[in-house]
Amino acid sequence: MDEIFKIEAQTIVEGMKLAWLKGYKQVEINCDNAMLIDTIRNGFASISNIVEVWLIHEMCNKD
Repeated sequence: MDEIFKIEAQTIVEGMKLAWLKGYKQVEINCDNAMLIDTIRNGFASISNIVEVWLIHEMCNKD
């Protein structure tokens, strides 16, 4: 289960990086992993031991 969570988080990170490089600063991400979304939205990303989750959180809070 942890491996799937990490793979989905990595996929989101890569998509966000591509969008950022293309110049998009505001994107909408669709993800059906409720646990991943809750982790990011509810502030648990900062205490997560999964680097990708922390990266998503940081990228969402960029200017």
